[in-house]
Amino acid sequence: MAGDLSDLDRAQQQKRRGIVYIVVGIVAIVFGALTTWVTYDNASNSGGTYVIAYGPIVFGVAAILRGMFKLNGAFTAFIALRYLMSRNHRVSKIMLFMVGLSLLLGIGGLIVEHTLMTRHNPLKLEPELLMNLARVVSIVKVAGFVLLFFMIIIGGLRYFFSFFTTVPLVGVWIGTGALVCVLSVMSGFESDLRQKILGSNAHIQVTRNEGDFVEWHEVKARIDKIPGVLASTPYAMSEVVIAANNNGMPVIIKGIDPNSVGTVTDLVSDLEDRDAIKRLAPLVEDQHDLHVPQSPQKPSNGVDPSPPDMPGGGDPIDFSQPAKSDGDADGSAVPDVDRPTEPPHVGSARDGSDKLGSDAAQYLVGKDQLVDPAPPDLATTDEPPRDYSDAGSGSIDPAIRVVDLPLDSPALSRRTQALPGILVGRELVKQTHLYTGEEVRVVSPLSDPANPDATGTPVPFNRDYRVAGIFFTGMYEYDLKYVYVSIDSLQDFLDRGDIIDGIEVRVGSPDETPAYVQRISELLGPQYSVKDWQDLNRSLFAALKLEKIAMFLVLGIVILVASFSIVGNLIMVVVEKAREIALLKTLGASDNGLMGV
Repeated sequence: MAGDLSDLDRAQQQKRRGIVYIVVGIVAIVFGALTTWVTYDNASNSGGTYVIAYGPIVFGVAAILRGMFKLNGAFTAFIALRYLMSRNHRVSKIMLFMVGLSLLLGIGGLIVEHTLMTRHNPLKLEPELLMNLARVVSIVKVAGFVLLFFMIIIGGLRYFFSFFTTVPLVGVWIGTGALVCVLSVMSGFESDLRQKILGSNAHIQVTRNEGDFVEWHEVKARIDKIPGVLASTPYAMSEVVIAANNNGMPVIIKGIDPNSVGTVTDLVSDLEDRDAIKRLAPLVEDQHDLHVPQSPQKPSNGVDPSPPDMPGGGDPIDFSQPAKSDGDADGSAVPDVDRPTEPPHVGSARDGSDKLGSDAAQYLVGKDQLVDPAPPDLATTDEPPRDYSDAGSGSIDPAIRVVDLPLDSPALSRRTQALPGILVGRELVKQTHLYTGEEVRVVSPLSDPANPDATGTPVPFNRDYRVAGIFFTGMYEYDLKYVYVSIDSLQDFLDRGDIIDGIEVRVGSPDETPAYVQRISELLGPQYSVKDWQDLNRSLFAALKLEKIAMFLVLGIVILVASFSIVGNLIMVVVEKAREIALLKTLGASDNGLMGV
């Protein structure tokens, strides 16, 4: 009896110790988690904070496990409740090992990713090595959680069913899941592709079947009056070659209306700088550069008189006579031509003067008003020039002065600012190494008959543009092959006059475009062609639809194979139970009753 009491006391003591271990373990895990959370943003570079936090967490897990083993009776009851000890083992040790491994990979990768692989870089790794390790840790984490998901599903099925039943069920589940995932990915790809196409193109395009589209103003006004039409904009297109930095690329140039293109397409929102749409027009007007100040021309009786707009040269100047000076009123003094006239005194670095004196300014520019003043957009500054001569050190010749004009920012030349702007895609920028503000040349394969070369061959159209901005649509072909200019600039470049290629129309919903196509066609007549975005990209979406059907058939066969496995398994069960079925039939069981069993 005393032995029984001592055993009972020992069991109670073991339970109390187990409870203490579990409580201590929980407190240690909470302490470690709070330490990591509080010091996450202000982690030390050495990583000691995380080492301190990992210690309590590991200790807490070990304490909880020891406490569960101390609670011998409670732990045994827990295992029995899970049918791992009191019943036959239906979940194999391999399955339990895979579950534990997946938990270790997933949770361990998650902890390492949020502690050691952060921007604080507590391990002091090189940036490239840190990125590679972070990528590996991320892959391990995802693989661990995916494996855990599969193990939970497969283990749950195996827990309730036999091995021969679990295998076909898992096969059907994997086949069905693969079918759903592939169809979902294809549908998402189609939706994303459709969104990008509709962002770069309008819902409906109206073009003229024959002849030049010159009456587009009236057509656009009639289209805008249709109920449901949100906006419309004209466009013109041509194939050209863009050349810059010794690189050439064939592209499609599209003339747009900067004021209305944003209401029809997403070009404005795709720009890296949305103000770039305003820079398609020349930044400065160069009209005054082409004007030469004129002086009155004297009447001439010549047979071939000078043109009336030719600037006059003024009266001839006689340099043979001696120049008059203040010291010689009669002009007898003759200047010494062998000695150059010295300018007035200019401050130097020795006397501390960094600005030209007024006498020097008068000597340089004269007292009269300048005929060709500096452009108003010339980059200037109020700061004096900086002197880098360092004459006091004696390392540089005192006669040499090195100054630097402290401009605030580099400015484009006036010629570049006077050029029309062009919008280029991000992929084209990578191919041709363009940058905003650079001059590019656009060459058209069309030729100008009125501008032949020396052999009489017409010279192709070419024009310089200024890169006004960069856009990114996400479609490689659009970002590489399309450039945008103002429609007026393109018409002037190709000498087309007021002729466009078509009108782009935007409606309320892209799925309702067939009804609007029919309505616009009836309004404009047969001389105009009206197509929506589905007709313009019919081949692409038809290929996607065919691919979805093919993937459905292939994955459907996988499901069919898994279904045959289930049927074969059931037939084998029936064959194995032939004796039992015969006995039940002998006792009078019906066929329906046997099917129910």
